[in-house]
Amino acid sequence: MTGCATTSLKFTQSEVKLIPTVSLPKVLLPGSMSETVEVNAGNIDGTAVVKGFEGQKYVIVTDRHGQEIRLAINEITEIERIRRIKRPDTIRKKGESNNGEAVGETLIYAPLVPVAIAMWPALRASGLDAGKNAEDKRKARLVYEGMSKEDLKTYVGEPKEKYYCKAKGKGKAYEVWVFEKDKVLRGGRALFIDLESDKVYHNSYHTSFFKDDCSPIKQ
Repeated sequence: MTGCATTSLKFTQSEVKLIPTVSLPKVLLPGSMSETVEVNAGNIDGTAVVKGFEGQKYVIVTDRHGQEIRLAINEITEIERIRRIKRPDTIRKKGESNNGEAVGETLIYAPLVPVAIAMWPALRASGLDAGKNAEDKRKARLVYEGMSKEDLKTYVGEPKEKYYCKAKGKGKAYEVWVFEKDKVLRGGRALFIDLESDKVYHNSYHTSFFKDDCSPIKQ
C-alpha cells in the first residue's frame, strides 16, 4: 500500500478575473489523472468538480451532492487545482527511513508543511515569502506559457515596457514584455517571449533583473 499527499494551486476571485479566456481550458481542466479541479461560484452550494467544457461559455461540474450542473464560466469566483502525490511505504513508515530519506521527504513535501507561520505576514509584506513567490510563478506559468504575442495583445493588452534581449555567450534572442500590475497575475509581470516561436516560455514577478542583457524597444 502507498499513502497520498496533496498539493493545490488556488486562484482567488481577483486572480480568476485576470485569466485570459484563451487560457481558461488549461486552468479549468485537469492535466492528468492525479489532478482534480474544483470551482466556487455564487449560485452553487460549496465547491464543485469540473468534468468538462460545453462550448466556450460553460463548464460541466458535479456539485457536493453529486448533481451534474452546467455552470457559466463567467460565474466562477475561485479555482483550485488539487494534485495527489503518491508516497512510498519506505518513506511513510516510521523508523524505516534513514536521514537522507527524511531530508528528501522534507524537501518534496515542504510546501505542505507550515514553517515559521508567525513570520509569514511580514515576509509577504516585504516580498520575501519564497513559498508565495514560487506559487505565483506556477500560476502564471500555467496561464501564460505558450501564449503568442498576438494572444497577449488580444487578451491582456499592450505591455508598459518591451525589451530586446540577447545574453552574452548565448545564441538565442528573446523579448521581455513587462505589464502593469492590474493586467496580469503577479507571477507574470515580466513575460519572456522566444523570438523563434513568438510564444511565452518563461515568466517572473521580478521586472528588472534581466535588463543588463536587454535594450528597451520603443513603442
